[in-house]
Amino acid sequence: MRRAVIIALWVAAITGALHAQSVGFMWEVYLLRNVANGLDRLTFIDVLSGDVRTTEVSGVRYTITGDRLTYFDYVSQRVMQVGVDGVPRPHPWMQMDSGARRIDWVVSTDGRYIAWTETFGRPEALMTITRVATLEGLDQRVVLSDGPREGIRAMPLSFNPDDTLLIMDAQPDGIGALAPYTQYAGLFTVDLASGAITPLPGEPACFCAAGFSGDVFVRLTLTNDLRGFDVVVRNLAARTETRIPAQTPLDNVTQAGNVLISPDGTLGVYALSSISSFGTPNQTVRTVFMLVDLRAMTQRRLTEPITTFVEAIRWTDQNNAILFTSPQLSGTWKIRVGDGRLQQVAAQTFIGTLLRPA
Repeated sequence: MRRAVIIALWVAAITGALHAQSVGFMWEVYLLRNVANGLDRLTFIDVLSGDVRTTEVSGVRYTITGDRLTYFDYVSQRVMQVGVDGVPRPHPWMQMDSGARRIDWVVSTDGRYIAWTETFGRPEALMTITRVATLEGLDQRVVLSDGPREGIRAMPLSFNPDDTLLIMDAQPDGIGALAPYTQYAGLFTVDLASGAITPLPGEPACFCAAGFSGDVFVRLTLTNDLRGFDVVVRNLAARTETRIPAQTPLDNVTQAGNVLISPDGTLGVYALSSISSFGTPNQTVRTVFMLVDLRAMTQRRLTEPITTFVEAIRWTDQNNAILFTSPQLSGTWKIRVGDGRLQQVAAQTFIGTLLRPA
């Protein structure tokens, strides 16, 4: 356990512990999947004192929401929250209404707002209702009622930097669960004041990955020879578009995603995977991270092949390194941008940091 505390302190230091002077509550949250009877173990580590606490839950879609962790309990079919006391409780106001098929949510980058969408109806006639509120549940309001649509549901993805727009996708229902990386079909924005809907430039483009940061909007598009992905970079404020040609570090590439743009908007990274014998016991995966220079508008392979799917979760070290995890393996790793070296920094999967103002 002492090693876990040291790791937590180290991760905090490289992911923003300078904010510790403005908060009185800072706990790192880690995940160990399927420890017993399908339950996940959550470990909470107090960055300031080293205190360690654990609890076990049946959850998916773990999301940091202020000083609590929000998740969907697939057994009770309810949205739940758990804090450092380790006691899971139903979310006080964000739940599926009667007849809802599913619920999806996203938190703004500044942690002030949450948007959630409930999906209703039959597959051939889906209805979605999207609401927005503060993280405390204030100012709840419907910002979009969509449908009925055949096989399509709206899904919230991100807020813009000043929390005036909600970026959403017209998502083919059920298809996304079959892909190792989240793909988007038709991206659009909803003005949270007026309700006006505006397609993002070039949309609908493809059923492929995308990433957002500030005014930068990145789309990946598979080449005709299936050897890589072009990176289409759009600056929404300047209304410019640049296509970065694909590189071919792997053969038979068909999957790419998990686009993560650095906070300063100068770099991006995404996962590129080659899959053999898909869906069979003999399935094999080879994945590399691709580094995108958003100033020079180039891309290159960052790592040697990794034999699993991966997910970049955070830029760190002044945008000189990336923390990443895997949906198939427990653990947290770090990649250095300069030389692509990998280092495991935690045996468990890092989820994020619970914060409360001082």
